[in-house]
Amino acid sequence: MTTFVPNAERLLQAAVDYLDAELLSTLEGYHHFQLRICVNTLRIVAREMVQAPALEQQEQERLQHLLGHAGSVAELNGEINDRIANGQLPLDALGLAEHLRDTLRGALAINNPTWITRP
Repeated sequence: MTTFVPNAERLLQAAVDYLDAELLSTLEGYHHFQLRICVNTLRIVAREMVQAPALEQQEQERLQHLLGHAGSVAELNGEINDRIANGQLPLDALGLAEHLRDTLRGALAINNPTWITRP
């Protein structure tokens, strides 16, 4: 069936583009600052909509590999946190640093991708 309504990603991008390119320059002071925060927040939401499913799947696969069993990301993260805290999983465990680096990189790709490209 043909859909005549753009998808959520395109609608969100159109709203962000309007707020940033058209409205922001007309405001000053407090309202300019608050709109800048709203634009940045909407950009984070848009990146999360696109990137989060794949990033979460990759994180789950890494956690399952590290822990040796299946589970949800929340369950596996809780377990890995507990194992690190009580010394069952040493910080130099094979693959742990890479997992933490990749997980942080994924979070930064959503929250502020410019942090990843900074020297």
